[in-house]
Amino acid sequence: MSRNLTDKLIVITGASSGIGAATAVACASAGMDVVLAARRVEKLEDVAQQVRSLGRRALAVACDVNRDDDVAGLFERAWDGFGRVDVVFANAGYGLFGTVMETDLQAHREMFETNYYGTLRTLREAVPCLKKTGDGLSQLLICSSVVSEVGIPMFSAYCATKAAQDSVAGAMRAELSDEGILVTSVHPVGTSTEFGKQAREHSGDNAASKRESNTPKAFEQTAEHVADKIVTAIRRPIPEVWPSPLSRYAAALTTASPRLAAWVMHRHMRKINQG
Repeated sequence: MSRNLTDKLIVITGASSGIGAATAVACASAGMDVVLAARRVEKLEDVAQQVRSLGRRALAVACDVNRDDDVAGLFERAWDGFGRVDVVFANAGYGLFGTVMETDLQAHREMFETNYYGTLRTLREAVPCLKKTGDGLSQLLICSSVVSEVGIPMFSAYCATKAAQDSVAGAMRAELSDEGILVTSVHPVGTSTEFGKQAREHSGDNAASKRESNTPKAFEQTAEHVADKIVTAIRRPIPEVWPSPLSRYAAALTTASPRLAAWVMHRHMRKINQG
């Protein structure tokens, strides 16, 4: 049964660009109000204006998910401004290019701080608000990735954080099931967003950043396509969102056949090395 989203509130982290921004606009089109969170306030305001142009309310909040106080303050402002929180999309995160040996330990730690611990901070602050609202439309969405299922060369740290997010989603799905809170993991594949640019910036002078490989054309999607699938999953909740069925089948095949996965990744790494 499809749920009515009119006048419901969604809180989105990492909402200044890419999938987060597209989801904000798509949710507004579906009748939802939106609280947008990210570090880049000027970009958040641009997205907020798009939401308001659709006749919905929007609140832009400067928030670094690496900071406990910022995340706590985000939900305080959401509650003070709207008196409810119905859906939360933990979307903030970034990637970098580099082999396991080329990526120093500090870079691994920093990515886990944002992608994994930033997600945990968001979820832990979100759940009390969802319980307090408690009117039958309480949902957590976590932006994982197709690479949660398979390690991709040059993206080891990113894949590890996405697998960790997926594991948290699975555990919380069971833990909160009797409390009326639904948990959905989102598994996008390559999208035409700022992700690649930001990944290169985080890679710095790492030689791996010069060996970037693009997502195969057959798997590429727009942020808007992913956002539409997310809105569908809010209307009709499901445990996992795979915007690309082809990527889901590919992930299932490589999981079922480790030898095939190893052969595919070996060939992929050769192509990267050949430029």
